[in-house]
Amino acid sequence: MSLFVYGSLVDPRRLDDVLGYRFGGERLRARLPGFERVTGEGFDYPFLVERASAFVDGVLILDLSPTDLDVLDRYEEVDEGLYRRIPVEVETWGCGPRPAYLPAQTYVGGARLRSTAS
Repeated sequence: MSLFVYGSLVDPRRLDDVLGYRFGGERLRARLPGFERVTGEGFDYPFLVERASAFVDGVLILDLSPTDLDVLDRYEEVDEGLYRRIPVEVETWGCGPRPAYLPAQTYVGGARLRSTAS
C-alpha cells in the first residue's frame, strides 16, 4: 500500500518512530491535486480539505503493510475522528519528463478537525 504524507510523517525519522522500526521502503516526491493543506484553531498540525483548484506537495511512501497502516491510523487518531484515511491518486516524478499517476491513501481532516478549519 502507498501513502501520501504532507506533515510530520514526511520526516523519515518520525515515520520510523511511529512504526517502531527503520522503514526501508521507497519514498517519492509527490503532489496531490484537488486538496488544500490547512490548519485549525487550537490544533498545531496541518490537515487536508478538498479544494478543486488547489494541490498539496508531499511524499509518497511505497510498500507499507496493512499492519503499518493500522499503526499509522492509531497515530493519526482515525477512530477518534481526528483524521480519516481515504483513497486518492497522486502525481509523482521519477526519471522521465512526465509525471506518473499512482493510487494511494492519505489522511484528511476528520469530523473533529473540519469543524476548526481556518
